[in-house]
Amino acid sequence: MAPPRSPLARLRKAAGYTQESLAAQLHIDRITFYRWEAGRNEPQPYLWPKLAALLGIDRSELLALFGSSRVRSTAPPVARPSQSPPVLGPLRRMLAGRQTDHLPDGAALAPLVNRAHQLYQHADYEATARVLPPLLLQLDNQTASRIAAVRTASSYIAAAKLTTKLGDMHTAWVTADRAQRAAREADAPALIAAARYQVACAQLRSGHLADAQDTAASAADELASAPQQEDGWLILSARGSLLLLSAVMAARSEQHRSTRELLTQAHQLADGLGGDGNWLWTGFGRTNVAIHELTVAVQLGDDDQAQELSAALDTDRLPAVLIGRRSQVHLDLSRAAANRQDDSLAVLHLLEAERVAKQAVSRIVGAHEVIRTLLGREQRNSTPGLRALAQRAGVHV
Repeated sequence: MAPPRSPLARLRKAAGYTQESLAAQLHIDRITFYRWEAGRNEPQPYLWPKLAALLGIDRSELLALFGSSRVRSTAPPVARPSQSPPVLGPLRRMLAGRQTDHLPDGAALAPLVNRAHQLYQHADYEATARVLPPLLLQLDNQTASRIAAVRTASSYIAAAKLTTKLGDMHTAWVTADRAQRAAREADAPALIAAARYQVACAQLRSGHLADAQDTAASAADELASAPQQEDGWLILSARGSLLLLSAVMAARSEQHRSTRELLTQAHQLADGLGGDGNWLWTGFGRTNVAIHELTVAVQLGDDDQAQELSAALDTDRLPAVLIGRRSQVHLDLSRAAANRQDDSLAVLHLLEAERVAKQAVSRIVGAHEVIRTLLGREQRNSTPGLRALAQRAGVHV
Protein backbone atom coordinates (compact mmCIF):
# COMPACT_ATOMS: atom_id res chain seq x y z
CA MET A 1 0.00 0.00 0.00
CA ALA A 2 1.40 3.41 -1.01
CA PRO A 3 2.19 5.94 1.75
CA PRO A 4 -0.59 8.51 2.29
CA ARG A 5 1.51 11.31 0.83
CA SER A 6 3.29 9.42 -1.96
CA PRO A 7 2.45 12.36 -4.33
CA LEU A 8 4.98 14.36 -2.34
CA ALA A 9 7.59 11.71 -3.17
CA ARG A 10 6.68 11.90 -6.87
CA LEU A 11 7.00 15.69 -6.89
CA ARG A 12 10.34 15.47 -5.11
CA LYS A 13 11.71 13.01 -7.65
CA ALA A 14 10.35 15.05 -10.56
CA ALA A 15 12.23 18.06 -9.20
CA GLY A 16 15.42 15.99 -9.13
CA TYR A 17 15.88 15.65 -5.38
CA THR A 18 16.57 12.75 -3.07
CA GLN A 19 15.13 12.90 0.43
CA GLU A 20 18.57 13.80 1.71
CA SER A 21 19.23 16.60 -0.78
CA LEU A 22 15.81 18.23 -0.39
CA ALA A 23 16.03 17.97 3.41
CA ALA A 24 19.42 19.71 3.22
CA GLN A 25 17.88 22.57 1.22
CA LEU A 26 15.28 23.01 3.96
CA HIS A 27 17.84 22.67 6.78
CA ILE A 28 16.07 19.67 8.30
CA ASP A 29 17.09 16.04 8.73
CA ARG A 30 16.13 13.28 6.29
CA ILE A 31 13.98 11.47 8.87
CA THR A 32 11.78 14.54 9.20
CA PHE A 33 11.22 14.66 5.46
CA TYR A 34 10.57 10.91 5.36
CA ARG A 35 7.81 11.41 7.92
CA TRP A 36 6.21 14.06 5.71
CA GLU A 37 6.13 11.63 2.78
CA ALA A 38 4.82 8.85 5.00
CA GLY A 39 1.99 11.05 6.23
CA ARG A 40 3.08 10.99 9.86
CA ASN A 41 3.30 14.77 10.19
CA GLU A 42 3.62 17.90 8.08
CA PRO A 43 6.00 20.86 7.70
CA GLN A 44 5.88 23.85 9.97
CA PRO A 45 4.13 26.79 8.23
CA TYR A 46 7.31 28.83 7.77
CA LEU A 47 8.78 26.05 5.58
CA TRP A 48 5.85 25.98 3.14
CA PRO A 49 6.95 28.82 0.81
CA LYS A 50 10.44 27.40 0.37
CA LEU A 51 9.19 23.82 -0.06
CA ALA A 52 6.72 24.92 -2.73
CA ALA A 53 9.46 26.82 -4.57
CA LEU A 54 11.84 23.84 -4.48
CA LEU A 55 9.15 21.50 -5.80
CA GLY A 56 8.10 24.00 -8.48
CA ILE A 57 4.47 24.17 -7.38
CA ASP A 58 2.23 26.88 -5.98
CA ARG A 59 0.77 27.11 -2.47
CA SER A 60 -2.61 25.67 -3.44
CA GLU A 61 -0.96 22.53 -4.80
CA LEU A 62 1.08 22.17 -1.63
CA LEU A 63 -2.08 22.57 0.45
CA ALA A 64 -3.63 19.73 -1.52
CA LEU A 65 -0.77 17.47 -0.44
CA PHE A 66 -1.22 18.17 3.26
CA GLY A 67 -4.97 18.66 3.39
CA SER A 68 -7.03 21.82 3.46
CA SER A 69 -6.73 22.59 7.18
CA ARG A 70 -4.21 25.34 6.51
CA VAL A 71 -6.19 27.25 3.89
CA ARG A 72 -6.23 30.95 4.66
CA SER A 73 -9.29 31.92 6.61
CA THR A 74 -10.44 34.77 8.78
CA ALA A 75 -12.13 32.31 11.14
CA PRO A 76 -10.07 30.82 13.95
CA PRO A 77 -9.17 27.17 13.41
CA VAL A 78 -10.29 24.61 15.96
CA ALA A 79 -7.38 23.68 18.19
CA ARG A 80 -6.29 20.08 18.39
CA PRO A 81 -6.75 18.42 21.78
CA SER A 82 -2.98 18.37 22.28
CA GLN A 83 -2.98 22.16 21.82
CA SER A 84 -5.24 22.69 24.84
CA PRO A 85 -3.11 22.04 27.94
CA PRO A 86 -5.10 21.17 31.08
CA VAL A 87 -3.56 24.16 32.86
CA LEU A 88 -5.67 26.39 30.60
CA GLY A 89 -8.93 24.65 31.54
CA PRO A 90 -10.14 27.36 33.98
CA LEU A 91 -9.45 30.09 31.43
CA ARG A 92 -11.37 28.27 28.69
CA ARG A 93 -14.29 27.67 31.05
CA MET A 94 -14.36 31.34 32.01
CA LEU A 95 -14.38 32.39 28.33
CA ALA A 96 -17.25 29.99 27.72
CA GLY A 97 -19.28 31.72 30.43
CA ARG A 98 -18.94 28.98 33.01
CA GLN A 99 -18.37 29.71 36.69
CA THR A 100 -14.90 30.44 38.00
CA ASP A 101 -13.54 31.79 41.25
CA HIS A 102 -14.12 35.48 41.89
CA LEU A 103 -11.45 37.79 43.19
CA PRO A 104 -11.70 38.61 46.91
CA ASP A 105 -13.87 41.61 47.62
CA GLY A 106 -11.94 44.84 47.45
CA ALA A 107 -9.09 43.33 45.41
CA ALA A 108 -7.15 46.07 43.62
CA LEU A 109 -7.34 45.35 39.92
CA ALA A 110 -4.42 47.42 38.59
CA PRO A 111 -1.74 45.53 40.58
CA LEU A 112 -3.29 42.22 39.54
CA VAL A 113 -3.12 43.18 35.86
CA ASN A 114 0.57 43.95 36.30
CA ARG A 115 0.99 40.73 38.26
CA ALA A 116 -0.41 38.64 35.42
CA HIS A 117 2.11 40.13 32.99
CA GLN A 118 4.97 39.76 35.44
CA LEU A 119 4.18 36.09 36.03
CA TYR A 120 4.06 35.48 32.28
CA GLN A 121 7.34 37.27 31.63
CA HIS A 122 8.87 35.36 34.51
CA ALA A 123 7.90 32.17 32.62
CA ASP A 124 5.61 31.00 35.41
CA TYR A 125 2.88 29.94 33.02
CA GLU A 126 0.98 27.83 35.54
CA ALA A 127 0.62 30.74 37.97
CA THR A 128 -0.39 33.05 35.10
CA ALA A 129 -3.12 30.58 34.14
CA ARG A 130 -4.43 30.62 37.72
CA VAL A 131 -4.48 34.42 38.03
CA LEU A 132 -6.16 35.28 34.74
CA PRO A 133 -9.64 33.66 34.89
CA PRO A 134 -10.93 35.41 38.04
CA LEU A 135 -9.22 38.65 37.00
CA LEU A 136 -10.83 38.64 33.56
CA LEU A 137 -14.22 37.74 35.04
CA GLN A 138 -14.01 40.67 37.45
CA LEU A 139 -12.95 43.04 34.66
CA ASP A 140 -15.74 41.89 32.37
CA ASN A 141 -18.22 42.80 35.11
CA GLN A 142 -16.78 46.29 35.70
CA THR A 143 -18.75 49.45 34.97
CA ALA A 144 -17.81 50.74 31.52
CA SER A 145 -15.09 53.39 31.57
CA ARG A 146 -11.85 54.13 29.78
CA ILE A 147 -9.80 52.88 32.74
CA ALA A 148 -11.80 49.64 32.82
CA ALA A 149 -11.28 49.19 29.07
CA VAL A 150 -7.52 49.73 29.41
CA ARG A 151 -7.28 47.15 32.21
CA THR A 152 -9.44 44.69 30.30
CA ALA A 153 -7.39 45.04 27.12
CA SER A 154 -4.15 44.68 29.08
CA SER A 155 -5.36 41.52 30.80
CA TYR A 156 -6.62 39.91 27.60
CA ILE A 157 -3.24 40.66 26.01
CA ALA A 158 -1.64 38.65 28.82
CA ALA A 159 -4.13 35.83 28.18
CA ALA A 160 -3.39 35.88 24.45
CA LYS A 161 0.34 35.70 25.11
CA LEU A 162 -0.11 32.74 27.44
CA THR A 163 -2.43 30.73 25.19
CA THR A 164 -0.29 31.35 22.11
CA LYS A 165 2.84 30.32 23.98
CA LEU A 166 1.21 27.10 25.22
CA GLY A 167 -0.26 26.24 21.81
CA ASP A 168 -4.00 26.62 22.45
CA MET A 169 -4.67 28.55 19.27
CA HIS A 170 -8.46 28.64 19.47
CA THR A 171 -8.29 30.37 22.85
CA ALA A 172 -5.49 32.60 21.56
CA TRP A 173 -7.76 33.88 18.77
CA VAL A 174 -10.58 34.58 21.23
CA THR A 175 -8.43 36.41 23.79
CA ALA A 176 -6.52 38.42 21.16
CA ASP A 177 -9.81 39.55 19.62
CA ARG A 178 -11.21 40.59 23.01
CA ALA A 179 -8.01 42.49 23.74
CA GLN A 180 -8.32 44.38 20.47
CA ARG A 181 -11.98 45.26 21.07
CA ALA A 182 -11.29 46.55 24.58
CA ALA A 183 -8.26 48.55 23.42
CA ARG A 184 -10.36 50.25 20.75
CA GLU A 185 -13.00 51.07 23.37
CA ALA A 186 -10.24 52.71 25.39
CA ASP A 187 -9.08 54.63 22.30
CA ALA A 188 -5.47 53.86 23.24
CA PRO A 189 -3.33 53.62 20.06
CA ALA A 190 -0.32 51.86 21.61
CA LEU A 191 -2.57 49.38 23.41
CA ILE A 192 -4.48 48.73 20.17
CA ALA A 193 -1.16 48.01 18.47
CA ALA A 194 -0.14 45.63 21.29
CA ALA A 195 -3.45 43.79 20.95
CA ARG A 196 -3.13 43.54 17.17
CA TYR A 197 0.37 42.16 17.70
CA GLN A 198 -1.29 39.28 19.54
CA VAL A 199 -3.81 38.84 16.71
CA ALA A 200 -0.88 38.53 14.30
CA CYS A 201 0.82 36.00 16.60
CA ALA A 202 -2.34 33.89 16.69
CA GLN A 203 -2.58 34.01 12.90
CA LEU A 204 1.07 33.10 12.51
CA ARG A 205 0.96 30.16 14.90
CA SER A 206 -2.22 28.92 13.19
CA GLY A 207 -0.47 28.75 9.82
CA HIS A 208 -1.86 31.96 8.30
CA LEU A 209 1.47 33.65 7.57
CA ALA A 210 0.22 36.09 4.92
CA ASP A 211 -2.67 37.20 7.14
CA ALA A 212 -0.28 37.69 10.06
CA GLN A 213 2.02 39.81 7.93
CA ASP A 214 -0.90 41.97 6.80
CA THR A 215 -2.11 42.43 10.38
CA ALA A 216 1.31 43.45 11.72
CA ALA A 217 1.98 45.84 8.83
CA SER A 218 -1.42 47.54 9.05
CA ALA A 219 -1.09 47.82 12.85
CA ALA A 220 2.27 49.55 12.47
CA ASP A 221 0.86 51.90 9.82
CA GLU A 222 -2.17 52.68 11.98
CA LEU A 223 0.08 53.44 14.93
CA ALA A 224 2.28 55.74 12.85
CA SER A 225 -0.71 57.89 11.92
CA ALA A 226 -2.34 57.87 15.38
CA PRO A 227 -2.49 61.10 17.40
CA GLN A 228 0.31 61.23 19.95
CA GLN A 229 -1.97 61.19 22.98
CA GLU A 230 0.06 58.59 24.90
CA ASP A 231 3.54 58.40 26.36
CA GLY A 232 6.05 58.34 23.51
CA TRP A 233 7.80 55.31 25.00
CA LEU A 234 4.58 53.29 24.69
CA ILE A 235 4.21 54.21 21.02
CA LEU A 236 7.87 53.50 20.30
CA SER A 237 7.83 50.13 22.08
CA ALA A 238 4.61 48.97 20.42
CA ARG A 239 5.87 49.93 16.97
CA GLY A 240 9.27 48.34 17.62
CA SER A 241 7.65 45.07 18.65
CA LEU A 242 5.56 45.01 15.48
CA LEU A 243 8.68 45.60 13.37
CA LEU A 244 10.47 42.70 15.07
CA LEU A 245 7.53 40.37 14.55
CA SER A 246 7.35 41.44 10.91
CA ALA A 247 11.08 40.75 10.51
CA VAL A 248 10.66 37.18 11.81
CA MET A 249 7.74 36.62 9.42
CA ALA A 250 9.67 38.10 6.49
CA ALA A 251 12.49 35.66 7.25
CA ARG A 252 10.04 32.76 7.19
CA SER A 253 8.92 33.93 3.76
CA GLU A 254 12.55 34.11 2.56
CA GLN A 255 12.20 37.88 2.08
CA HIS A 256 15.82 38.68 2.92
CA ARG A 257 15.80 42.35 1.93
CA SER A 258 12.60 43.10 3.86
CA THR A 259 13.98 41.24 6.87
CA ARG A 260 17.10 43.41 6.93
CA GLU A 261 15.11 46.63 6.47
CA LEU A 262 12.71 45.78 9.29
CA LEU A 263 15.55 44.91 11.67
CA THR A 264 17.29 48.18 10.78
CA GLN A 265 14.14 50.15 11.58
CA ALA A 266 13.79 48.29 14.88
CA HIS A 267 17.42 49.11 15.71
CA GLN A 268 16.72 52.79 15.14
CA LEU A 269 13.72 52.74 17.45
CA ALA A 270 15.68 50.87 20.12
CA ASP A 271 18.43 53.49 19.89
CA GLY A 272 15.74 56.13 20.38
CA LEU A 273 14.61 54.33 23.50
CA GLY A 274 18.18 54.47 24.73
CA GLY A 275 18.53 50.96 26.15
CA ASP A 276 16.34 48.09 27.29
CA GLY A 277 12.81 48.70 28.46
CA ASN A 278 9.59 46.88 29.14
CA TRP A 279 6.94 49.41 28.16
CA LEU A 280 3.55 47.78 27.59
CA TRP A 281 5.23 44.55 28.74
CA THR A 282 6.96 44.29 25.34
CA GLY A 283 10.54 43.95 26.57
CA PHE A 284 11.46 46.10 23.58
CA GLY A 285 14.97 47.54 23.48
CA ARG A 286 18.45 46.94 22.08
CA THR A 287 18.87 43.49 23.59
CA ASN A 288 15.45 42.38 22.41
CA VAL A 289 16.38 43.47 18.88
CA ALA A 290 19.56 41.40 19.15
CA ILE A 291 17.52 38.39 20.29
CA HIS A 292 15.25 38.74 17.26
CA GLU A 293 18.29 38.96 14.98
CA LEU A 294 19.30 35.60 16.40
CA THR A 295 15.79 34.23 15.81
CA VAL A 296 15.90 35.45 12.20
CA ALA A 297 19.30 33.82 11.62
CA VAL A 298 17.88 30.52 12.90
CA GLN A 299 14.81 30.90 10.66
CA LEU A 300 17.01 31.50 7.62
CA GLY A 301 19.22 28.53 8.47
CA ASP A 302 22.30 30.78 8.83
CA ASP A 303 23.93 28.80 11.60
CA ASP A 304 27.25 30.67 11.43
CA GLN A 305 25.47 33.99 11.88
CA ALA A 306 23.39 32.52 14.70
CA GLN A 307 26.52 31.41 16.52
CA GLU A 308 28.16 34.82 16.01
CA LEU A 309 25.09 36.64 17.31
CA SER A 310 24.74 34.35 20.31
CA ALA A 311 28.36 34.92 21.28
CA ALA A 312 27.81 38.69 21.34
CA LEU A 313 24.43 38.55 23.09
CA ASP A 314 24.28 39.63 26.73
CA THR A 315 20.84 38.80 28.12
CA ASP A 316 21.83 40.19 31.53
CA ARG A 317 21.00 43.61 30.08
CA LEU A 318 17.33 42.70 29.86
CA PRO A 319 14.98 43.86 32.63
CA ALA A 320 15.17 41.31 35.45
CA VAL A 321 11.57 40.12 35.02
CA LEU A 322 12.18 38.85 31.46
CA ILE A 323 13.17 35.33 32.44
CA GLY A 324 11.15 33.82 29.60
CA ARG A 325 12.95 35.96 27.04
CA ARG A 326 16.33 34.79 28.35
CA SER A 327 15.22 31.19 28.10
CA GLN A 328 13.96 31.75 24.54
CA VAL A 329 17.51 32.45 23.41
CA HIS A 330 18.53 28.92 24.36
CA LEU A 331 15.43 27.48 22.70
CA ASP A 332 16.38 29.25 19.46
CA LEU A 333 19.94 27.97 19.73
CA SER A 334 18.70 24.45 20.41
CA ARG A 335 16.66 24.58 17.20
CA ALA A 336 19.66 25.87 15.26
CA ALA A 337 21.85 23.07 16.62
CA ALA A 338 19.16 20.47 15.84
CA ASN A 339 18.89 21.81 12.27
CA ARG A 340 22.58 21.14 11.67
CA GLN A 341 22.26 17.80 13.52
CA ASP A 342 24.51 18.80 16.40
CA ASP A 343 22.20 16.97 18.77
CA SER A 344 24.44 17.03 21.84
CA LEU A 345 24.62 20.85 21.66
CA ALA A 346 20.87 21.03 21.07
CA VAL A 347 20.26 19.07 24.27
CA LEU A 348 22.66 21.30 26.21
CA HIS A 349 20.75 24.40 25.12
CA LEU A 350 17.44 22.78 26.07
CA LEU A 351 18.84 21.95 29.49
CA GLU A 352 20.04 25.53 29.90
CA ALA A 353 16.62 26.84 28.83
CA GLU A 354 15.09 24.60 31.50
CA ARG A 355 17.57 25.84 34.10
CA VAL A 356 16.75 29.48 33.33
CA ALA A 357 12.99 28.90 33.25
CA LYS A 358 11.76 25.43 34.15
CA GLN A 359 8.38 25.77 32.43
CA ALA A 360 9.95 27.04 29.20
CA VAL A 361 10.67 23.44 28.16
CA SER A 362 7.82 21.64 29.89
CA ARG A 363 5.09 23.97 28.59
CA ILE A 364 6.23 25.57 25.30
CA VAL A 365 5.16 23.82 22.11
CA GLY A 366 8.30 24.86 20.20
CA ALA A 367 10.54 23.16 22.75
CA HIS A 368 8.50 19.97 22.42
CA GLU A 369 8.99 20.02 18.65
CA VAL A 370 12.77 20.15 19.03
CA ILE A 371 12.71 17.34 21.59
CA ARG A 372 10.63 15.15 19.28
CA THR A 373 13.08 15.76 16.44
CA LEU A 374 15.98 14.75 18.67
CA LEU A 375 14.20 11.66 19.96
CA GLY A 376 13.45 10.61 16.39
CA ARG A 377 17.15 10.19 15.63
CA GLU A 378 18.42 9.61 19.14
CA GLN A 379 21.91 8.32 19.78
CA ARG A 380 22.05 7.83 23.52
CA ASN A 381 25.84 8.03 23.74
CA SER A 382 25.83 11.60 22.40
CA THR A 383 22.64 12.81 24.08
CA PRO A 384 22.63 11.21 27.55
CA GLY A 385 20.26 13.75 29.10
CA LEU A 386 17.63 13.71 26.35
CA ARG A 387 15.36 10.94 27.66
CA ALA A 388 15.13 12.40 31.15
CA LEU A 389 14.49 15.86 29.70
CA ALA A 390 11.73 14.51 27.46
CA GLN A 391 10.14 12.74 30.43
CA ARG A 392 10.15 15.94 32.51
CA ALA A 393 8.60 17.82 29.58
CA GLY A 394 5.98 15.09 29.00
CA VAL A 395 7.17 14.48 25.42
CA HIS A 396 6.91 11.03 23.87
CA VAL A 397 7.83 9.77 20.42
